[in-house]
Amino acid sequence: MSDSPPLPTAAEDPAHPAEPAGLRWAPFLLVCLTYGSATVGEQLLSPLFPAARTDLGLSKGQGGIAFGVLAVGIAVFNMVGGLALRRWTAATLMRASMTLTVAGSVVAALANSFAPLVASQVLLGAAAGTFFPAGLQGVAAFGGRARRGFAMGLYGVAFSAGLTVAALLGSLGAAQGWRIPFWVSAGLAAVTIVSIGRLRTPAADATQPRSVPWRLVLGLPTVVGTVGATLQYGVLAFFTTFAVDVWHLTEARAAAVLAVGRVVSIVAKVVGGRSTDRIGPRASVLRTGVLLSVLGVAWVLLPAGLVTYGIAAVFAGTVSSIFPAANVMAVERFGGHGLALGAYRSVQIAIGALAGVIIGNSPIALRPTVLIAVVTPFSLLWFCRPRRATGG
Repeated sequence: MSDSPPLPTAAEDPAHPAEPAGLRWAPFLLVCLTYGSATVGEQLLSPLFPAARTDLGLSKGQGGIAFGVLAVGIAVFNMVGGLALRRWTAATLMRASMTLTVAGSVVAALANSFAPLVASQVLLGAAAGTFFPAGLQGVAAFGGRARRGFAMGLYGVAFSAGLTVAALLGSLGAAQGWRIPFWVSAGLAAVTIVSIGRLRTPAADATQPRSVPWRLVLGLPTVVGTVGATLQYGVLAFFTTFAVDVWHLTEARAAAVLAVGRVVSIVAKVVGGRSTDRIGPRASVLRTGVLLSVLGVAWVLLPAGLVTYGIAAVFAGTVSSIFPAANVMAVERFGGHGLALGAYRSVQIAIGALAGVIIGNSPIALRPTVLIAVVTPFSLLWFCRPRRATGG
């Protein structure tokens, strides 16, 4: 882990106004709305893939490729979005993200083969990637510095809300047709474009360096985020497929279990944010990592049944609670550097994309492959161990 001094945060950067002590609720909630809308489009294919696979005649391996393409698109456009913050404001990039979400959702809804389905994932990945650096700077502008962890937890709730909506739409799609949820996603993004039409964020900072401070970026925030991305974009991408293939649930019931997990994630995200304020991000991540691995091993190895479904839902809900602490670390270390924020997210999403491809194309069965993935949070016991001299 690098011990280099942190870059200025958005609050410390002289090119930006000072960060307010308290939440500016109206613009902050608009940032959260945009995050939720981008997440719905990004996450729809996962719960809908079993139905889409049957309709389009796809294989599990093609699903892994589609999920991987989505994550790669997010990773690439995290960098593009971060670099664009040198010229355009965060609000402008948020509107661009929603436009891409509309386009990607419409392409998915009209897909009649694997190729357009993959194209839709490219567009939806670009939408989510473009948003992320802008979204974090939006939190820095409107979220307040007095309770940064709480603000980041609420921001994370927007992600969880998007996941919940995507999972509920997955249940609807399994019963009524998998294309309908993508039309809903396009409509939601269009409404969001109108809602944020007058949103204003601090002026773009053309003085930001073009180079990425890799020594700083490849530190603890990215390590923590990478573990979370491995679970989010690898394990949970195949959550419903696991439930159908291993537990022999119907597609609708599998999507319903995931939907319960998404509801749990809303509570878990707030708890994670408060924990970050109370005991610090490093200690909070350590506790969450242990809990995730224990829950993960349990739901993968236990036989199918209501108890196992409940454990699986709690695991799915707890996964996203790891990100508020990682984001607080990132904002504290390099929050004023858009390209650094993009690189931070790109690295973790790239690993998540690789995890999705490996799980989808593993030469061994799905259950042991997922088991290997769910124990990765145990690595945080090493990375987040208490340090004697300096905090994390």
